[in-house]
Amino acid sequence: MWSHVFSFGLGGIIVPSEAVHEISSATNDLCARWDVPVLHGNKIRGARGSFGFLKKDENKKARFFQELEELLIDDRITAHACVICRPGYRDRYHDKHPEGVRWQMSRTAFDISVERAAKYARSLKRKLSVVYERTGETEDRLIEGYFQRLRTTGTEFSVENSAQHSPMSSSDLADTLMSIWPDGKGNPMLQLADLVVHPLGHRPTGLRNRAYDRFVESGQLLDARTDDPTISIKYSCYDDPYKEYVAPEGNPRNT
Repeated sequence: MWSHVFSFGLGGIIVPSEAVHEISSATNDLCARWDVPVLHGNKIRGARGSFGFLKKDENKKARFFQELEELLIDDRITAHACVICRPGYRDRYHDKHPEGVRWQMSRTAFDISVERAAKYARSLKRKLSVVYERTGETEDRLIEGYFQRLRTTGTEFSVENSAQHSPMSSSDLADTLMSIWPDGKGNPMLQLADLVVHPLGHRPTGLRNRAYDRFVESGQLLDARTDDPTISIKYSCYDDPYKEYVAPEGNPRNT
């Protein structure tokens, strides 16, 4: 999951089951070589904690990011997410739906991202299981409730509004979605998912992001995996006046 004042994103990586062990081992090996407990995106970007060496030694920094890129730029890893404009979502749905009926942004992002991942898995004649990062009992129950509802009733979006996206039927979702479970930061797949979601969520800012560019170049975005336009990363509610991100006054990105 990725969020800031402008966008909320939920997604991660899609990896074939037969590749999980090898990619996990490579992730653990990288952590061991660099003497870091886990790959934590926020700490890497801020060069904090065990990643403090990134702001002290330019040569070590270059070698670390080269090894990290070699780990992530792997054809077995598919990058996927649903990213929603927070103010755009508010403007679109706050007055349209009364309190108690109005959907949570997290459910919208979860349903879209998992349904599209399931559609991709189905196109490969595969099943899909979901692993998510544990945050707390209340939040975990919420996420697992979303998953079970998808299996039993489908996405439940407006038929008229969602028809263009060819949503999966509840029976197809029940057949494709296998299981869901939480895990912690020690899970290498969740570490890589954290590193992937950030650049996907960053894209609507319009600012250059090397990680995102590399995923595009390597053809690892979900959009590049199929000719079906309904199997793709979803960017939602970026309507006027939010088509272009404007950083707050005083933000160094404005200078």
